[in-house]
Amino acid sequence: MGDFGILFCRPGPGSTMEDDFALEADVVDALDFETHVIDADFVVDGEPEHAVARLPLDAGALLYRGPILSAEEYEALSDALAERGATLVTEPSAYEHALYVPEHHEDIADLSAPTRWTYGEDIDEAWEAAKELGDGPWLLKDHVKSAKEHWLEACFVAAGATRREFGEVAEALLGYRGERFERGFVIRGFLELAASSVRTQERRIPDEHRLFFWEGELIAHAPYHPIGAPLTNTAPFHILGGRIDSPFFTADVAFLLDGGWVVVEINDGGVSALPEDLHPRHLYERIRG
Repeated sequence: MGDFGILFCRPGPGSTMEDDFALEADVVDALDFETHVIDADFVVDGEPEHAVARLPLDAGALLYRGPILSAEEYEALSDALAERGATLVTEPSAYEHALYVPEHHEDIADLSAPTRWTYGEDIDEAWEAAKELGDGPWLLKDHVKSAKEHWLEACFVAAGATRREFGEVAEALLGYRGERFERGFVIRGFLELAASSVRTQERRIPDEHRLFFWEGELIAHAPYHPIGAPLTNTAPFHILGGRIDSPFFTADVAFLLDGGWVVVEINDGGVSALPEDLHPRHLYERIRG
């Protein structure tokens, strides 16, 4: 890939959004990448033209790093950039492909949990889709994101759950995701994962790892939670580089309790947070090549 800059999408003054990119911005500056910063609030509020108004004309190709945007928000940002002679390294179609489960599940179905999905907020329809996977347990999310921080309330549905119990979890998910609920429900069959030695009040933390792929190559990885050991053998995971039609994406993988591994999630690389044990310098040096 030719020369490109980094486009950080960060909250502006007075924003309620969290800024997760301060350290990355410092590292990128030290590596002499051309960098630009736009106001994330303008982007999510439907005003991308205001967000990019101060960018120089003809800024060229830019790699997005910022909060999760809907496919529509990302495409609107792409259009606003195009008006100023700039392009996104990850095109809107590639962004959508990596971010939304129904867009990429077929490409990794043999490496992930059994999955069904619906469109819209109809919980009865989600219940029927879940029953196609058996009697549970199940995990619920929308097409992009879960509420796993509220594991028992809004993510995990126990085996043998009734329609009412399933509906309570689905309603909680809708409540937590609010206006950011994306397109419909995704229901996954629950798989027993190998666990770390750490647990929360609700569950034991799995042995999970985040892998960064750039132009089809695995370039960086680290334990998803800062309590695990790094991978010593990445060879099994290189196959993923050719599965997802995007220049920059992440795969969260976990080891199964009875052996083997599974893809937990696929995400766009531009919106994926770096695990604590992955220093931004290592990632950006590999991206630069």
